[in-house]
Amino acid sequence: MTIKSSMRLSDRTWMLTFDDDISVMVIIGTNFTVLCDTHLGPDSIKEIHQFLDPVPHSAKFFIFNSHSDWDHIWGNCAFPGMLIAGHISSRVRMKERGTFDLSRHNTKTRGLVQIRLPNLTFDSGLILDEDDVEFSYAPGHTIDSSVCLDRKDNILYLGDLAEDPIPYIDYERVDIYIRSLESILKFPANILVSAHSGIITRDLIRSNIDYLDKVSKGHPIDTSSFGPYEKVHQANLNTLIICRYERLVKEKYGDTYSFDRFWSSIPDPEETDTETMEESLKSLLHEGLKGRDFTLQ
Repeated sequence: MTIKSSMRLSDRTWMLTFDDDISVMVIIGTNFTVLCDTHLGPDSIKEIHQFLDPVPHSAKFFIFNSHSDWDHIWGNCAFPGMLIAGHISSRVRMKERGTFDLSRHNTKTRGLVQIRLPNLTFDSGLILDEDDVEFSYAPGHTIDSSVCLDRKDNILYLGDLAEDPIPYIDYERVDIYIRSLESILKFPANILVSAHSGIITRDLIRSNIDYLDKVSKGHPIDTSSFGPYEKVHQANLNTLIICRYERLVKEKYGDTYSFDRFWSSIPDPEETDTETMEESLKSLLHEGLKGRDFTLQ
């Protein structure tokens, strides 16, 4: 059993945490059993079903993808015929990078994974009235990030939007990220659930905002307390550089841009200093403008 812990957050809501410290949230609604994120594949979902076996719940699952990162969506394929909801940009992003992520991280799958896209998309938000559950768009960690609010018990699932000690940045609009976190501070939630940090506080969100503000302004940041997340900080700085160059390449090549080819050419963001990353991408862009490095064959 790789679900290492379960925490009952209310009469109807649980946080289940796997052995890799990634958590999902389950809400037993009137009409649907709502599952926030699907972890790493069908084997993870089997364990969720085993956990729920003794719990009275609807056999109709409603799957919510908080965003399209691989460690949150690989279990989608275990729900044929069920509704899978995500922001409209989540379907686009998953379609663009799903097979690339599966190939790059294939050793981490749990069961046979097939990429399954959301079949119900929303723009600003979506409400399941009978179940008293609301989904809201909150871009920042990624362009497609969204949150789930259990309105009955005031529990908010944030996906990867907030993390201890610092969040991952995978979207160049850090200003929008900050606004999303500021809006989350105002949510009527008594319990805040982070997919990678478990139960968190508003003070952590404020600390994340402060970090993002410093990154966006280029201010020096003391990383001595970050521990292993010092590499995350380096990756964040590099991601902003990568996003800038990716935009230039997309503008140049339009529909012939190849996501796989571009991202396969990039040095490890966690292990590369920003000066080296900048020079590497300049070189890649120059070569791409001369030839076919980033274009579809």
